[in-house]
Amino acid sequence: MPIFNAGDFAVLGHTEVEGPLTATNGLTVNCGRTRLSRVRVLDAAGAVISTGYAANLEAGTVTFSNVSGYAQPVTVEHRIEDMAQISDVQISGQIAFTRQITHAYPAGSLLSSALVAGDLRAYVSNLFDQATWNGAWSDAISGAAATGTYNAVLAPIQVTNEGASTERWAIQFTNTTSFNVIGEHVGVIAVGNTGTACAPLNPATGEPYFTIPAAGWGLGWAAGNVLRFNTTGALFPVWVVRTIQQGPETVPNDSFTLLIRGDVDNPI
Repeated sequence: MPIFNAGDFAVLGHTEVEGPLTATNGLTVNCGRTRLSRVRVLDAAGAVISTGYAANLEAGTVTFSNVSGYAQPVTVEHRIEDMAQISDVQISGQIAFTRQITHAYPAGSLLSSALVAGDLRAYVSNLFDQATWNGAWSDAISGAAATGTYNAVLAPIQVTNEGASTERWAIQFTNTTSFNVIGEHVGVIAVGNTGTACAPLNPATGEPYFTIPAAGWGLGWAAGNVLRFNTTGALFPVWVVRTIQQGPETVPNDSFTLLIRGDVDNPI
């Protein structure tokens, strides 16, 4: 099954490793090439180290500041990449791009397929209230509306790209001022009241799933009332299927990596 076609985007990349080496505070490792796309530091067991160093991708250097707790020796993995649109694909395996590449790629470099997501942002939609709720996750009001109404014009529900996830939410009142926060997939995650802002944390990011300002509630709410709304996260959904044909193995180890790339901020 072909994975490259004219008009598609692809990423040409090459990964090199410096080390193993013994990292010390103040040590600067020169990766030998500039304009890196990313850097990873791995400990002696191959686990990723995320603290205690700073990477200068433009200069191609990694400087260690606090190596306490490192399982030495470490290796510095660095990568160069070019993302470009494909102009031609030959049956021989030769692929042409619509522009020149900007790095010198050695033998062993890899070409990866890329899905372009476009501009993504988190947002809130489908806000409505109900007098009662039977637990069904419908995107339309079922039965009578609640007497109270949330004023989303005065105090709109707020979301951030970092905290929001794609979820349907129900704010179910337990009395005239207190409520439970219920997600379709995450269940009951918080309690709140109309006198304070409600901002339940997303444990994956440490940022709120959303923030409901207290100023929007007003009066008229009763036990059993529900405020329903949906949030959509700044994520690009993909389906991943790995298919292995029957037959003898051709390589001792085989793997792949999924990488999320942000927008380009380097003019070169």
